Amino acid sequence: LLVPFIQQFDQLRVLALSECGLACVGHSMPLLASVFLCLPTLEHVYLRRNHNIGDKGLEQIAPTLKKCLHLKGLNLVDIGLSSSQSLLTISHLLRQLSSLQYLDVYHARFTDCKFDEVLCTAVKEHPSLVAISLPRTMSKEVKSNLKRHAADPTTTLEIVSFL
Repeated sequence: LLVPFIQQFDQLRVLALSECGLACVGHSMPLLASVFLCLPTLEHVYLRRNHNIGDKGLEQIAPTLKKCLHLKGLNLVDIGLSSSQSLLTISHLLRQLSSLQYLDVYHARFTDCKFDEVLCTAVKEHPSLVAISLPRTMSKEVKSNLKRHAADPTTTLEIVSFL
């Protein structure tokens, strides 16, 4: 029922599904992915505080998110991310979504940050990213590297925060 309902709003620019109980079980993630496809003008996606999306859920919706070519803001705060694979998935999203300006992924609990350098490179190579919020668990090298990058006047990145 959700997809036909959403299709009526095909010019929708903001999709806020915060705290609505989305989970990586059953049909939630495929349904969410089909919602993204129904909204060609989507610019901002807020999925915050859907704790049960998790790493697997992000992997499931990432291929569809990559097709949201006009996406400017992506809020993945407190959606249950914890694996290094999620860092890699976010890095791939950054490489595909050249229009993305704002990315929030703080409150992630990455226990193994072996891909944090990959994410750092993706952030530095991104053509239009203005602000990014990352978890405190990122390595000290990555934190200082990104802060130096944000201080560079030739980059679009202005705000880097570690919450």
